[in-house]
Amino acid sequence: MFGKRNCKMTARAWLSQECAQTSLIFTLIVGVITLLCYIFVRVLCGAPYRIMLELGISDLIPPVWLFTLLQAVAFFTIGCAAGFVLGFRPSCCLSEKYKGGMFFVLTAAVELCWYPLLFSGGLVVLALLQSVLALALAVWTTISFFRVSRFAGWIFVLHDIWLFYLVVLSFRIFFRN
Repeated sequence: MFGKRNCKMTARAWLSQECAQTSLIFTLIVGVITLLCYIFVRVLCGAPYRIMLELGISDLIPPVWLFTLLQAVAFFTIGCAAGFVLGFRPSCCLSEKYKGGMFFVLTAAVELCWYPLLFSGGLVVLALLQSVLALALAVWTTISFFRVSRFAGWIFVLHDIWLFYLVVLSFRIFFRN
């Protein structure tokens, strides 16, 4: 379980220990539910081509298939991170676990609004404000998740980077128009 030098825990042992303390089935269920919410919003909004042409932003955004794939992966992974935290068994961190779950629900709900605001409504200012709010909520979620599970916290750090990209993209679109 521990590495041979300086009695440090290896990454494999650390991950194994964290996974043993949570419900992996619950992790996958929450990940799939979050992914289905994104797919529902994406299908409901339709293709973004008309708005992209109206706003003149087709050169700022990666190909639609790639953007959709990246967002789907992002929603699935944050759902899995939330399931990992909410399924965490030790009772020593119940308040952080549920606070992180609350922040996750708020983050996901706010983030799900970004796509329709920008690509269905063409509301660039609201999409910009919403992306900044989503990033702020995601940082709070990351802090809460780190207090429960470092693994889930690191997953959310990667998601924070993705949201930072969406904020930069929203700023670029805002200043282009």
